[in-house]
Amino acid sequence: MFQRKEKYHVYITHNTYRGMLLEAGRHPGNESIIQMPGIRIGNDFFFDMVADSGINATYTPAMCEKDHVYADHLATRLSEYYDFSNGKLTVSQVHRHPNGCLRFSPGDYPANIKLAQQFGGVVNGLIFIDPEFRIRFWYIDENGDETEAEYEINDQAVRAAMPRIDLRKLKQTVERNEAARTAAGRMERRTVDGSDVREAICSKLSGLFKESTGEEKYMDNRKDRGLQTTDAASEEDEILMDDAFMDFEKMQEALRPYKVLIPEEYRKQRYEGKLMGYYLPETKIYNIVPEELYSVRTDARPLGVAVRSEHIERNAGSISDQFGLSLVWNGDDAMISMKDNMEVEILTEYYACQQEVFSRNQGIVEKDKMSAKQAIISGTGSGGFKVGLELIRAGIGSLIVADNDILAYHNVCRHECGIHDVGRYKVDCFKERAADINPNCKVYTFRDLIQHVDPAELEKIIWKDSIILCCADNRHCGYVCNELADKYHIPMIDAGCGPRASTGEIFYYRPDSGMACYTCAYGEDKGVDYSNQAVRRRFYATETELEKLHFQPGMYLDIQLTAIFEAKLAIDLLMEKEEGYEPKLLPYINQCTVLLNYPVHQDVNPYMQLFGAVEERRPLTWKSGPAQKNESCSYCGPKGLRRFYT
Repeated sequence: MFQRKEKYHVYITHNTYRGMLLEAGRHPGNESIIQMPGIRIGNDFFFDMVADSGINATYTPAMCEKDHVYADHLATRLSEYYDFSNGKLTVSQVHRHPNGCLRFSPGDYPANIKLAQQFGGVVNGLIFIDPEFRIRFWYIDENGDETEAEYEINDQAVRAAMPRIDLRKLKQTVERNEAARTAAGRMERRTVDGSDVREAICSKLSGLFKESTGEEKYMDNRKDRGLQTTDAASEEDEILMDDAFMDFEKMQEALRPYKVLIPEEYRKQRYEGKLMGYYLPETKIYNIVPEELYSVRTDARPLGVAVRSEHIERNAGSISDQFGLSLVWNGDDAMISMKDNMEVEILTEYYACQQEVFSRNQGIVEKDKMSAKQAIISGTGSGGFKVGLELIRAGIGSLIVADNDILAYHNVCRHECGIHDVGRYKVDCFKERAADINPNCKVYTFRDLIQHVDPAELEKIIWKDSIILCCADNRHCGYVCNELADKYHIPMIDAGCGPRASTGEIFYYRPDSGMACYTCAYGEDKGVDYSNQAVRRRFYATETELEKLHFQPGMYLDIQLTAIFEAKLAIDLLMEKEEGYEPKLLPYINQCTVLLNYPVHQDVNPYMQLFGAVEERRPLTWKSGPAQKNESCSYCGPKGLRRFYT
C-alpha cells in the first residue's frame, strides 16, 4: 500500500512532529538531536514518538553531543510499546543544524554510516528554522550514499504499520511474571540480587524474537507480511510476550541477520561433507573455510554439514540433528538452515580465495603470474618470516621454508609470532600463518637448516621459476644459498641487519650472468662461527653491547624495513621478464645495497661511514654499488666449485 519502487518514504505522527518542535524549542539558537525508534517495511519508514538528546547532552550553536546512554535507554523503552511483527526495527536520528547548513555536516557522516550499517540502511533527517520550521529526510545506505526521502504526517498509516502492544496481554504478562517470581522466592528461600532479577526478566519484544539453543540467545523470526492492524494478540504472541522487556543493544543484536561465508569451490563441486571454520558471535558470521586451510590450522571447528538435495534422505539424520548449520545443495543454490531455528534470517555469501584475497593486487603484481612463482627461504626469524608473509600476500604460488629454530620468549618482541607460539618450530608457525592468508599457496617446510635438507627431496619440489632468499643470521648461509642458486639456475638474495638493526644489508645474484658471486663480495666462507661477529649479523647488538644497551623501542620496525626491501626485490627478480611488469627497485640499485634505518656511532656500526659525515647521515636512505668480481675467486673462478653447475 505504501511502498514506492526505488523511492523512500517516511511516515510520522503528530506525536513525532510535536517531539521535534519541543526539542528545537528547548534550545533556541543551538544544535539539537532526537532519536526515533520505528519500523521499516520495504522502502517505507514509520515513526510515532521521539527520544530527546538526554539529561547530560551538550548543546552549542555549532555542536550537539547527545547523552548516548540516556537516549538509547529511552528509545528502548519507547520501542517496547509497539508490535514490530510487520517489519524490522529501525532507528532514525534527526538533527537541528545552524541556519545555512543545508546538508549533513562532515562530522555527521561517520555516525550516519555506522547507524546505517547497524540497521541495513536508515533515514536520518535535518530540522531547519529559516524562519519557518521544516524537516528534510534522506535515506542513507551502508556505504554512506544519500537519497532524499519524502515524508508526511499520517497517524493512520503509522498506527497500521506499528500497532501498540495489546494492553490486556501486557497486564497478564506482568502479573504472571510477578507471581512466578514470588513463588520462586518462597521455594528457594534466598535473596535474589539485582543482577539475577535482570537476568530472570530479560526478554523478547512481542512478536519479535524467538528463543534458541546454541550460540545465540535471540533470533529474528519475522517475515514481511504487509501492513495490517492486530487488535488482539495471537496464541504465539502470548508466548512471546513473556518477559517483554530487553535493552537496546540486545534488540539491535537480535535484528542483525546471520551471514554464512562459503568457498566458491564448494558451490562449483556441490561439496558434501562436514563444514569446518569459525563462528564469530559478535558479528553473527559463520566463516566456512576450505580444506587447504583447516588441514593446516588447528583451531577450525565443525560448524555443520553439507549434502546434495538428491542425497537428503540418506543423510537426513546428520542434517537435522548433528550440527548447527545444515547446507543442502539444490542445483547451484545453497539452502541453509540452523538447528532449532529454521526461520532465522540467514544471508549467504560466496568467496574465492584467489579472487577475493588478491583482488587489490590486480595491476600491481598480477596474481595469476605470481601464482606460477616460488621462493625458497632459509631462516624464519624476524626478517625471513616477514619476507615470506609479504610474498604470500603478493600471491606467490609456492614457498619452501627451512629453519631448525624454535620460537622462544625473547623472540616475541621482534617476531610476527606471539606468546601462544612459544615452543613451536618457526617453520610450523609460518605454514599456519601462510594458510591463513592464502590456503592455495603450496608451502613446504623443513625443520632443519637449508644445507641439511635432503637434495633429493628438494629436487622433487623446486619449481623452474624460483628464487632463493637467505634470511639467516650468519654469513655461512649466504655461501650455501649462492651454491644452490647456481645448481638450480635461479636468482638469489641475501639480506640481514647490522648491530641494533641500524642498517640493513641486501645482496642479490643472478646465475649465468657474469655477476660477482657471494664469495667475491664477502671473501672466503668461514663457516658458522658465532663467536666471530664478522660472520654473524645480529638483529640487535653484539653480546658485549647487550651489557650496556638500554631498551630500544621500535627495533622490530627497523628489521621490517630490510625485510620489505628484500621482498620487493624478490618480486622484481621473479617478475622482471613478465610482459608489462614494471620493476620497483631493480632500476635504482646495484648488486650490493646498504640501508640506513637510523644513524648510530660508526664504532657500533662501521657501515655509517658510507653515509658521509655525522651531520649528513639521514634515516631511511640507502647506498648501492656494484660488487667487484674476483677473477681468482675460489668459488666462481676458473677452478672454483661453480664450474660443476654451468
